[in-house]
Amino acid sequence: MRRVLLCGTVLGLALACAGQRQASPIPRAELAVRVGRILDPVSGGYGAPSVILVSGGRIADILPDARYRADLADSTIDLRDATVLPGLIDAHVHLAIGGPVRGNALADLDAGFTTVVDLGARTTRMLRVRDSINAGHIPGPRVLAAGIWVGRKDGVCEFNGIGIAGGAGAFRERVRENLRAGADVIKACVSGWPSTAYANPDDVELPDSVLAAIVDEARRSAKIVIAHDISRGGVQAALRTGVTGLAHAAYVDEPMARAMRARGMFMVPTLASLTAGGSDTSAASRALAAATLTAHRAGVTLVFGTDGGVLPHGQNAAEFGVLGRAGIPAIDAIRAATVNAARALGLSDSLGVVAPGKSADLIAVDGDPLADVTALQRVRFVMLRGRRVR
Repeated sequence: MRRVLLCGTVLGLALACAGQRQASPIPRAELAVRVGRILDPVSGGYGAPSVILVSGGRIADILPDARYRADLADSTIDLRDATVLPGLIDAHVHLAIGGPVRGNALADLDAGFTTVVDLGARTTRMLRVRDSINAGHIPGPRVLAAGIWVGRKDGVCEFNGIGIAGGAGAFRERVRENLRAGADVIKACVSGWPSTAYANPDDVELPDSVLAAIVDEARRSAKIVIAHDISRGGVQAALRTGVTGLAHAAYVDEPMARAMRARGMFMVPTLASLTAGGSDTSAASRALAAATLTAHRAGVTLVFGTDGGVLPHGQNAAEFGVLGRAGIPAIDAIRAATVNAARALGLSDSLGVVAPGKSADLIAVDGDPLADVTALQRVRFVMLRGRRVR
């Protein structure tokens, strides 16, 4: 039997400790969501039946269900037969790939991903699209975006002539261009795809001088650098130059994984897209899945991502199953898509858990995702900023 969270855990602040606030008046909320149980990704346990009170797009309070009254809120949503989780985060998508941007954004949101990070586009126009989505003019999840890929001419991120010819100065200017346009993060392209990285472990597309310049320019504006960096040599270069995170799984061994952990470098595996949904049985794919497990066991923070657009938008949650087949426990895969991603992206003040003060981003599924992580592929309810969108 799943343990009920105790006072002091994330949910316990509102549930088990609620008895200490019995005398306090409960302000009327805009919405009450009655839930059978809430999964707390921090503790890995479930809370008792409760009522989530929502006002102004945020969670105002969480009460034991026994305290529910119809007059607590203007309206009520009943999810007592479901499992509720924080809205999921996909830290690696491309909204302009794999279909129209509007359709892709809505597909990701309908799949339960209330926040996504667009990690590379051909122009800075995606940053304006991000603004339109975040303002509610286009239906979709909360969006962070990187702007234009930062990679060399004829390299892995060369699309329609956007590759950069030149030295560190030219790469600094690309970073500045993205920052002037309002980029939330910077995406650098350091090594090739798995087949090349596996066959040529020392493969690196950017010299340290260039990669260090990219990182330095981003840090001047307090932005993190996430690198397409799959080869061993590429990861070593990222460690030397201060890259914050890897946009894909990489061929790391245990010493490299320990170095990543020591430097706080996270990994976004995207195994479903890199290994053809886990069906690719090539040596390169098997080694990549094994390296992901090595990184996890060494304490590297895993952050959920799919390379959406390569993996079809709306099928984001297929990544959970592939992570499971690689040996990642269900709760750790869920943490990757909630608390880990929120912390890595600097959003933990609002996202990652269901708790008072957080953004009212909620999803609901049938069944127990800790016992069957594929339940996350069958999302039945989505709320973004307190608004029911599915």
